[in-house]
Amino acid sequence: MSVKETNIQTGEKLRTNFTSTCSKFTFKDLLDLNDPKLSYQSPLSVISLIDLNAFFAQVEQLRLNLPVEAPVVCVQWQSLIAVSYAARKFGISRMDTVQSAKKKCPDLVCAHAAVFKKGESHWSYVEGFPYQGTHKVSLDPYRRESRKIIKVLHQHCDLVEKASVDESYLDLGRLVYEKITSLFPECRNGSGSEYLPKLPPELPDVLQWKGVVIPSAVEDSKSREDEILSTSQRRNEGPEINDWDDVCMLIGSMVILDIRKALYDAMGYTTSAGIANNKLVAKLAAGFKKPDNQTVIRNSSTLNFLNNFKLTDVTGMGGKIGDLAMQKLRVPPDQNSFQYIRENVTLEMLEDEYHDDLPLAKKIFNIVRGIHKSSLVHREAVKSMMSRKNFIQKIPVETLGDAFSWIKVFAGDLYNRMIELDEENLRLSMSQEVVKVKGILKRPKTIAIHFSSYNGTKHSKQAPLVQFRSLERLWEHFEMTGTRLLKEVLESSSNFPALNRGKSLKELEESKVSAYKIKIIPLANLSLTISNFVKNSDSSSIESYAGRRKEDKQDQDSIKKMFEEVNNTAPNMEQEIPQQINRDLSSDDKHYISKLFSDFNSENIIESPKEDKLTRDSKRAKKDTSKEDAEYIKKLFDNFNNENRLQKPTGKNKSKSPTLDSTKTNKRRIQPDVTPKQSISTQSKKQKVDIFQSLVSHKKKETKDTSLLEELIQNHFCPKCNMDISDAIEHNDFHYALELSDKINSST
Repeated sequence: MSVKETNIQTGEKLRTNFTSTCSKFTFKDLLDLNDPKLSYQSPLSVISLIDLNAFFAQVEQLRLNLPVEAPVVCVQWQSLIAVSYAARKFGISRMDTVQSAKKKCPDLVCAHAAVFKKGESHWSYVEGFPYQGTHKVSLDPYRRESRKIIKVLHQHCDLVEKASVDESYLDLGRLVYEKITSLFPECRNGSGSEYLPKLPPELPDVLQWKGVVIPSAVEDSKSREDEILSTSQRRNEGPEINDWDDVCMLIGSMVILDIRKALYDAMGYTTSAGIANNKLVAKLAAGFKKPDNQTVIRNSSTLNFLNNFKLTDVTGMGGKIGDLAMQKLRVPPDQNSFQYIRENVTLEMLEDEYHDDLPLAKKIFNIVRGIHKSSLVHREAVKSMMSRKNFIQKIPVETLGDAFSWIKVFAGDLYNRMIELDEENLRLSMSQEVVKVKGILKRPKTIAIHFSSYNGTKHSKQAPLVQFRSLERLWEHFEMTGTRLLKEVLESSSNFPALNRGKSLKELEESKVSAYKIKIIPLANLSLTISNFVKNSDSSSIESYAGRRKEDKQDQDSIKKMFEEVNNTAPNMEQEIPQQINRDLSSDDKHYISKLFSDFNSENIIESPKEDKLTRDSKRAKKDTSKEDAEYIKKLFDNFNNENRLQKPTGKNKSKSPTLDSTKTNKRRIQPDVTPKQSISTQSKKQKVDIFQSLVSHKKKETKDTSLLEELIQNHFCPKCNMDISDAIEHNDFHYALELSDKINSST
């Protein structure tokens, strides 16, 4: 039934053929429809697949504001990737080229897909036909429309599975349950294994079949008998309604038509749909009556319907798996595989043939009977994303600048796909409360570069990625890291001096030679891949660590306060020593030392029993992920305390000589010893100098941030990346983030 029909006539009341005293279905079967986790398993389940008709062609037709009657094809270079149904009337198929299609239909509208231009990170539509040597096709416009379509479907159905860019499964269980209990109050009062009540002789006027209802074998037989009768003698009976499962399918046909109409009204897309008891049959039904129609498969007509197909037509049974099954089960070429296997192969025979894969044997047994059930899933976990380009040999990629230009394209393409992933995950967290699916953001941990030369040699290299929550920052990171990896692998796999008049890559870059003048081995293809997706949280993203650097001033105040407490324990201690050290230390050293001290303090705070769990968790969350620094500073403190233990004061001096143990703080208490090794003043001076010098030397040993920043500022060249840079501070922060990310990744 078309979504464009507006004046739909209400037919006569539908009569039922119910002869038994009660239904064969129980109240539990009906109640299960109201539970998304159990609905698909119920014998009353109603599953639908909605399929966008010639989706890519429809997107281009609507973009160009063309009428439905206009013959439109979507083009990629000289190939057709989608053909509208108006164009199919001229005999055009996807096997045609643009030239052969125009011969069949001179008025054909050829809309080329959007493209990335070499060196640009955003796709666009271009006039005419873009050149394959300088452009890369982008499917992002179709992904965007697909996301909008999914949102519309979610507005009308609580459980939707995106099967592909143009197909979606819907579980109509809750909608059917609500309609049945509203129209038939007697279905509300039972429970458990009690059987549902008998169907009434007539159904309410509002219930009418929508779409093509496939007849059962019995109905087919009656129809053939009617053909030999005169017009007046024919029964003209509609689809039989024998039990509550038929009523569920009847309601499902009405619901899915309403959803298809809502999608057409909102976005202008026509669809086809299949309605059945499970996903497998619904998938076959969706493509049975195209375009702009829907097919209903009742339980009683499932076997009759499946006889129109081969086993290899079923999703998951195509290719080698299906061909091997046909050979193993010895299905004759002239026999219908569904019917032959169902009538001649038992489950025991299947298990004997598939003794090493019993689940597949059971699956084939259920498939040929149309009873294979599977739940709706939201999306399989993303494992990797790749952006790739095959180059034509007459326009080779043979300079470093050309290769860098394509990395920029790939980074933009992956960024667009990450947006799609984020939107889908966030939508699950906000709109899928019924099934308790929590939406999370995922970020890749690894990036890899792959390319092949024309002699068939393949090269690749991968590196860890910084965990950015911001997609814009991640996008920049894709491009920067991909460029660096490409340069490294090209340098190691090719002879730059032989290609560039005896000069190495480093010499060329030091000479400020343009990347477009640096020769590389000609590339046959190039790709950028991101993988190892993990859950992203505020504590694991690099932005949270960048924020901590801005709080160093507060840390300095904290460490100053701590030293004041230590100074107060020894009134005779000279104060000029720390002041002198403070003047000698650089700003970066002060920041580093203050960070170490604050981390040490935060790890040694005694939890108060009165603190609630949220407060304690908050304190723990502030701990630095670097255990090495924490252990080092703790060791320094322990050495300091061991060498400076104070003798317990006695007599009159007791009140005038406070010890370290007397400070009223939340920090771990340090117990004094009996006898100090030397005078408190002399030893304190010495130890305060040592502790600062140790911290500074440790910092300079562990990191080169200060010296790297100085070199970046002076030369505008990064020795680590071996490339020119424009913003020294930002590039220095990049390496700081990369080091932190390595620590994060190694600890997860």
